[in-house]
Amino acid sequence: MECGLVTVGYSAVMMRACVKLLSAVLCGGLLAGGLLATGGCDAPTPPQAAAPVATSTGAPDSTTPLPAPLITTPVTLGPVHALVVTDLDGNRVPLSQFAGRPMIIEIWATWCGPCLANRRTVHALRSTLPERVRVVGLSVDTSAELVKSHLRSNPANDFEGMATLEFLEFVRKINASPSIPKTMYVDSKGRVADLSEGTQSSKWLAAMAKNLK
Repeated sequence: MECGLVTVGYSAVMMRACVKLLSAVLCGGLLAGGLLATGGCDAPTPPQAAAPVATSTGAPDSTTPLPAPLITTPVTLGPVHALVVTDLDGNRVPLSQFAGRPMIIEIWATWCGPCLANRRTVHALRSTLPERVRVVGLSVDTSAELVKSHLRSNPANDFEGMATLEFLEFVRKINASPSIPKTMYVDSKGRVADLSEGTQSSKWLAAMAKNLK
């Protein structure tokens, strides 16, 4: 007779053995199928899921902003910017260093009375001229020492130098007269807006400086 059927006549020992056998069978084979929810059998422990392993591909985080590219605006160079003069120590100086700024260039000499009068007019206006304008003095004196001596007791322009043959040849093509002073008005792109001969009036100088772009 099967253990699952309890009948009269079995001894208590046989009954306990049958129950024990039935319990072993059920725990070993049926618990996994969900047929027993409670009892003396421990439920199997489910396997632990493996923790994800972080990997690095070397690519930047998409949420991290990239640095903005450096954008520079090129400066337009004109014919005056191609010219080279010298400073009062004899060093060659390209006028391209003033690219992007208008220039008022005085062509003068320490021995020239009208030249000195013209410089005084410019210096009287200097504080009212637009900040972007650079005033350049280029002397045709025979020596830079004469200019240095003059500047010890007189105000200097934004730049003081000596006119070169290259520069004077450029001027001659615009105005062939050998007389000085001459005043060259140059825009920020290195183009000659005007080349005036003789002393300049305050009104004319101020208007030219204001209109130079």
